[in-house]
Amino acid sequence: QQARVLVQGTQVGSLTAENGRYTLRVPTSGAVVLEVSRIGYEAKKVTVTISGTAPVTQDVALTQAAFSLSAVVTTVTGQQRKVELANATTQIAVAEKVAELPVSNMGQLLSGRAAGVQVVSAGATGAGSRIRIRGQASLSLSNEPVVIIDGVRMTSTSGSTANGVGGSAPSRLDDLNPEEIENIEVIKGPSAATLYGTEAANGVINITTKRGKAGKTRWNVYTENGAITDPNTYPLMYYGWGTQLSGATAGTRVRCPAISIAASICRADSLRVGNAFLIDSLSPVDQGARQQYGMQVSGGTDRVQFFVAGETEVETGIYKMPDIEINRLTAERATGLPSSQIRPNALDRNSLRANLTALITPKATLQISSGFISSRQRLPQNEDNGNGLMVGMLGGEWREDLRDGRGVPLLGYRAFPMGDILSRTNTQSTNRFINSAQLRYEPTSWLQTRAILGMDYASRVDNEINLFDQGPLGVDRAGQVENDRGEINQQTVDLGATGTKQLTSWLNSKTSVGMQYIRNYFSSTGGTGQGLPPGATTITAAAVRNARQSTDERRTLGYYVEQQFSFNDKLFITAAMRRDAASAFGKDFRAVNYPKLGASWVISDQGFFPATNWINTLRLRATYGASGQIPGATDALRFFSPFGTTISGTADQPGVSLGALGNSTLRPEYSAETEAGFDLTMFDGKSNFEFTYYDKNTTDALIERRVAPSIAGVTSRFENIGNVRNKGFELVYNQKVVSTDKIGLDFVLTGSTNENELITLGEGVSAIPSGNRNTQLNAPGFPLYGLWGRTYTYNDANGDGILVAGEMTYGANTFIGPSFPTRELAFTPTLELFGRKLRISGQVDSKWGMKKLNNTKRHQCQAGFSCQGLYAGAPLEEQAKAVAAAASVFTGFYEDGSFTRFRELSVSYQMPNNWAKALKAERWNLVLTGRNLGVWTPFTGVDPETTVGNDDRRGNEEFFSTPPMRYFTFRMNFNF
Repeated sequence: QQARVLVQGTQVGSLTAENGRYTLRVPTSGAVVLEVSRIGYEAKKVTVTISGTAPVTQDVALTQAAFSLSAVVTTVTGQQRKVELANATTQIAVAEKVAELPVSNMGQLLSGRAAGVQVVSAGATGAGSRIRIRGQASLSLSNEPVVIIDGVRMTSTSGSTANGVGGSAPSRLDDLNPEEIENIEVIKGPSAATLYGTEAANGVINITTKRGKAGKTRWNVYTENGAITDPNTYPLMYYGWGTQLSGATAGTRVRCPAISIAASICRADSLRVGNAFLIDSLSPVDQGARQQYGMQVSGGTDRVQFFVAGETEVETGIYKMPDIEINRLTAERATGLPSSQIRPNALDRNSLRANLTALITPKATLQISSGFISSRQRLPQNEDNGNGLMVGMLGGEWREDLRDGRGVPLLGYRAFPMGDILSRTNTQSTNRFINSAQLRYEPTSWLQTRAILGMDYASRVDNEINLFDQGPLGVDRAGQVENDRGEINQQTVDLGATGTKQLTSWLNSKTSVGMQYIRNYFSSTGGTGQGLPPGATTITAAAVRNARQSTDERRTLGYYVEQQFSFNDKLFITAAMRRDAASAFGKDFRAVNYPKLGASWVISDQGFFPATNWINTLRLRATYGASGQIPGATDALRFFSPFGTTISGTADQPGVSLGALGNSTLRPEYSAETEAGFDLTMFDGKSNFEFTYYDKNTTDALIERRVAPSIAGVTSRFENIGNVRNKGFELVYNQKVVSTDKIGLDFVLTGSTNENELITLGEGVSAIPSGNRNTQLNAPGFPLYGLWGRTYTYNDANGDGILVAGEMTYGANTFIGPSFPTRELAFTPTLELFGRKLRISGQVDSKWGMKKLNNTKRHQCQAGFSCQGLYAGAPLEEQAKAVAAAASVFTGFYEDGSFTRFRELSVSYQMPNNWAKALKAERWNLVLTGRNLGVWTPFTGVDPETTVGNDDRRGNEEFFSTPPMRYFTFRMNFNF
């Protein structure tokens, strides 16, 4: 197990427990006070007298506790005890859990484990996660948190593709391998993230990877295999046949919707009901598979410790070309089909990591962290895509007689045979290096300095290809290829120093100063080729070629100072200021200041606090702080765009036009937050509460304001005129029910609320529509991305059981509800039996308070002619939705999006020691896990967590999206 040891407030290093003992070499002599702490345990101070090099043995028994105020956390100023922080920070001890959790990426790892952190994970293999902390604050910029790994800012954007590979976009955060992570600290909101500066207003996720520990070399080998299944039920499609009653086509067989029956145009004969998912020979759903193999080795001496890890991961998604289509295409092409077309959704990923910690001198420590990730993934065309898989399955008419232009039967598919849809191949290949070097130097007992240098570099290739005479009919059938190559380079320089001074016996002072430089560089070069010869795969072979290139660069330089006073090690007052300048600011705006003021008070240790046997500690905390959100790289700039003009209809002449007006006073969005709460430990550490209230106010929000039409070619520019507010509560309750040598039972309950309001868009700016078909409206006094629409009532006046347009009454455009959850709750119990060798854990989480657009059903009613409400015999409520959709009123498809999901189940068993020894192992355990095991929801669509891409504007919309899949995995862990 890992512990941190402090000598006079300075961390010495990480140690390894050997038979319950820790070994420490201290570069000093005499009486030394050691404070030993471990996440999940109460810290303890002991005095040890050291003389020369003779070893000294001191037993230290740590008392287990769900939350330890003395636990050490990592902040921008270095190591701090949790008790000193005036804000709520969630710690996730990943290394102790990840081997027994059903998680394969960072989004799944964070889901449900921190109050106020909302995670939405896409269903397709390799598709990315979207993370929001304490709501959404920006209409124009990203709402994603900053992610730091081993002190270095990393790229974590979702929707990370150049050409929209497959509709579902990967996330650069999910590139990380959870197996390599030691712990994660979630820093919520600007009050906690002030010193992280511009870009940190949405919170910070601070990741520390595993480090070596002094002692004998230790090996960890693991293997995981599993199955992926689709537990979802897809909506039925309807199609009504009838007989034409009049006109030149009287007596013919026609589509006969209810409104045509009411108008005596046709007589209903039959109603077809079904979908291709229900027919095995047509369904593109099969069982997917997952394999993972890894090895880690760590160890070292007192002066040098190392950690090395390697892993390979292969996951094949549930999508598979139906056999009937494989046979058809094999016959057409007279050759076998490539696996990329048969299994269009897959992920292959390899990761390597080498971390080194070296004690250069007794006062200087160097930590080097190096990680490499190589991945290749395939994603099918999907989501809001007329040529996509799900549109092909659910977007058309449920008919058995349709054929494409070649006469090929569609068999229930919308417009193209499924084999043609899956013949269009989409891939993304990524090679990524994340490297950092940290030098910590302590010239005196009261001064600590650090220097961190690092870089996150990723090379990405997105490729979409439709070979000659393949793919959907009429859609680049002559051959088309698009290739985009992106270079993402984020660099960090972090310099800082902390001085600590005991001013009096009761007053301690700690001063920190620092500087940070962040460079974010993105370059993309891409091209398209139309008209590929048979067998050709490159742009250069195409008949028509086009190219494009773009570069974005942002640089931020920040300075900060923080002063903390500690009174009797019980009351901590902290004040700080950060000042940032950035290249993305307008040229007339120099820099922005972010202040912070907070207090943390362990009130239970004060003399006036009533003595009780059941309260162990009570801490009160409150803080005010600010941070920002940086504009886009070119939002402040005036620039010109090229265009071609035709002279006398004979030749193209190059020219330029004004591309953007620019804004010389453009500033970052400014978020100020007040946070207050308490931490309570009771009953000898068995019961622990954390309660927090936050109020986050974002001013200077960037709004795209329309400009006078007299400015040629420019219709709008960004201005700092908006205001958004988020406020709510967070609760963490940890209860240890039973704790003996044989049995353990505990649970963690996390919950949060969020109330979001757009205060103003700025003077003269009208409400801004967003979402598909403008179903969202961003209006002052209401939540961002809220669902709006015209309400309606209906009355079957003639009693014929059919609703027509004249029997509908529409109201004004009205706010229907937020699209983002306003309440969330997660329950995580753990049961240990049989000497704690059998461990059973799980997670159930709920989200509610939001509306969800069932856009798939809207399409079926409005354009697909396949929803139930279009045909006679449907309930009047369903008919009303269809009739309203014909009038472009979609409120009938706004549904309650709340749900409760059985998210995780894990059963782990430690095999008998003699069994492990027979394999030359010290420990061997088996783990059986399941993920997405059940969901309860009033939502009538496929799944309440389906989402279109990773954008807030459509983040709570189901529109032909891949829903969450069910995972079952079996894993073995060996420790040597």
